[in-house]
Amino acid sequence: MVTWRLLDTPPMTAAQNMALDETLVELKGEQKTPDTVHFLQFKPRSVLVGYHQSVQEEIRTQYCREHNIEINRRVTGGGAIFFDENQLGWEVICDKAFFNLRLPTGRLFRRLCDPVVTALARLGVQADFRPRNDIEVKGRKISGTGGTESEEAFLFQGTMLVDFDVDTMLKALRIPVEKLKAKEIDSVKERVTCLNWELGYTPTLEQIKAAIQYGFEKHLDIKLEPGGLTAAEEKLFREKLARFQSDDWINRVNPTYQKREVVQAAYKTGAGLVRFTLVVNLPQKRLKDIYITGDFLSFPPRALYDLEADLRGMPLDREQLRQKIDAHFQSGRMQIPGMTSSAFSVALEQALEKVAISRHGLTLEHCNQICVTNGSFEEVIRRKPSVLLLPYCAKLTDCDLRYAKACRACGDCSVGPAWALGLRRKMKLVCVTSFEDLMAELRKMRDRGARAFIGCCCQPFFIKHMDDFKKAGVPGILLDIDNTTCYDLDQAREAYAGKFESQTELNLELLNKVIDLAIKN
Repeated sequence: MVTWRLLDTPPMTAAQNMALDETLVELKGEQKTPDTVHFLQFKPRSVLVGYHQSVQEEIRTQYCREHNIEINRRVTGGGAIFFDENQLGWEVICDKAFFNLRLPTGRLFRRLCDPVVTALARLGVQADFRPRNDIEVKGRKISGTGGTESEEAFLFQGTMLVDFDVDTMLKALRIPVEKLKAKEIDSVKERVTCLNWELGYTPTLEQIKAAIQYGFEKHLDIKLEPGGLTAAEEKLFREKLARFQSDDWINRVNPTYQKREVVQAAYKTGAGLVRFTLVVNLPQKRLKDIYITGDFLSFPPRALYDLEADLRGMPLDREQLRQKIDAHFQSGRMQIPGMTSSAFSVALEQALEKVAISRHGLTLEHCNQICVTNGSFEEVIRRKPSVLLLPYCAKLTDCDLRYAKACRACGDCSVGPAWALGLRRKMKLVCVTSFEDLMAELRKMRDRGARAFIGCCCQPFFIKHMDDFKKAGVPGILLDIDNTTCYDLDQAREAYAGKFESQTELNLELLNKVIDLAIKN
């Protein structure tokens, strides 16, 4: 049995904790510090974006400033999290050789989560590992994890939700809370849990730490001895702190752009969501800038920035860009557990298709609000779409036809003018009332040989169901809807079942333009 250090640091600021994370894994990678299990806490409260995420896309910065919630960036990937004084972080910093692995795998994630599963059982909570890297209690997340590496070392970290301030989390992360109702806040509890909710009381931090220590000693066959920072760690930590306090670090992923120059597209896989933001020079047909963001885990962390650097300035040529991405993955320069270059290629293809749409005289701002399935925009337009699909969620919430497939086109909501437009263009009109209804309509279209369709839905819905649209096999153009959607309000489950109770708005200007293009071609 080998001995590791148990490092238990006092509550620190977000910048201090992040600087210490990098210090520990960097020195471990150089074999200058012991294998360690580290407990950490935050004071004041903090929101942390993942290494590849953008603060402006994930965090409500004004609310955080007004309520003394620090904003920072983790050295590990994954999604944005809220970390208050009640939560406990745990980390493993050790040699790669200990696990006989050069790159993280799903097996490694499970092996490093199992000790915390055991710790929870010791505290009286039955939990399980949930791929790709979470710990759950009856389907509800109680611990999220992530990792990074440095030369010969891994850092693997997780949170233990001890108690949970739902209201503050929703206000700190980018969710439009001004439109949330009490039951919508309650819906968050269906997805996460904490020790207090499961046990009916809050164990002491000493009890929680002791249980986690027991779990790691048992599963890794190690002995944990309390210890402090080494002189080398203290020195490097002080040197790094200023960088982790700086805007350059916090906003290092910052896809700032003018709307007329940018397109975005994303693809969601089991290993996470990948989003491409392209800033383009249309006259020169070149990629001015690119940001690849998401909640996936990338090894090594800098690999994504190397890929972006290689892509900048390249021609807007789909095959050249795809080959460059494939080469990065095939060379081993970038590893994303559970994700291949094909996921990047799908997101890239969607983004480049939006650029191509501009050839039809639409602004890039409008192009960015369009998604296509089962063909290019050009191909779908040439098919002269014969069906117009409209979402029930754009009807008035008190309309007697809110959940019906028809519309009387009274003009009191945006569905009415869209319905009237479809009638004038002799299109078949359908109000979609649920996800299952949408799939049924697409099957009907395919069976009767419909040429193509135009539909309206929010882009998060399209991203989530991109593969479902593809499997349906019907060429289509999907136009983004305005205002707050079910995904913004954390009501995707309600919308799926046709029970979303808020109202969205159709983009009638864009709908008119696209239908006109279909008629002219």
